[in-house]
Amino acid sequence: MDMTQRVQRWLASTWGSRGQDTQAQEALAPPVDLEAIRQAMRLATGPCSHEHRARAAGQIARASTVIELWLLRSTLYQYLAQDLGQAAAASRVDGLLPLFGPAVPGAASGRGNADNAAHGQRLH
Repeated sequence: MDMTQRVQRWLASTWGSRGQDTQAQEALAPPVDLEAIRQAMRLATGPCSHEHRARAAGQIARASTVIELWLLRSTLYQYLAQDLGQAAAASRVDGLLPLFGPAVPGAASGRGNADNAAHGQRLH
């Protein structure tokens, strides 16, 4: 038995039938408009440099699932942060979260951006 088969056997014994559970969950999730998400992502990178917009557009076009688009958020954030700054990047990427809806757990709720203000705390 080669190493690949051993790893596959170990994964199957450890995770059981999780692949079937995932497929069942995807079937129950309401459909997501991938083209709307792609368009919003392209618009979010509008103020970026030409090079970053072109790279992002290619990556967005190649993404074929909602999960691939979800994972592209970090790349978009990097491009936006380099061109506009971290605050603007976070704001634009956070604006995309509601588009993913229930297709990605926790996406619709978003996350609050923590500020690093002192809030009455003092150094000793």
